[in-house]
Amino acid sequence: MLSGMAAIAAECIRRPKDRAVWCPDMGKYLPPDKKEGQGVRLDYGSFQHPPISKEFKLVFVTAAGGTLLFILLCVGLTLAAGRQPPDLMTELIHGLFSLTQVGFGAVVGLLGGKQLQGDGAKPRE
Repeated sequence: MLSGMAAIAAECIRRPKDRAVWCPDMGKYLPPDKKEGQGVRLDYGSFQHPPISKEFKLVFVTAAGGTLLFILLCVGLTLAAGRQPPDLMTELIHGLFSLTQVGFGAVVGLLGGKQLQGDGAKPRE
């Protein structure tokens, strides 16, 4: 399951503007609209890994980017605050860390949900 989630995340980051389908022969996602993905045949092996839409990639990249932004803000503000930060700065850092936790949950939830969508796929008749 983790390798499938990693493959989905890598594809979302690698080509965020293209749809993608799984190519069982190559063991990776390919865009069906481009030259490299035109020969992908959609059989049972390709349905074990769900196709990834442009919209899903947009939501994933936005959630991952926001999470990374909040992590960087937390670290930067913590370093800038020093050893004895004012109470207001401490509360701000805690609030940003909460947003980081929500973002991490969103990213993991998106990847896990997409992977589970493919695990239950049945071949079309």
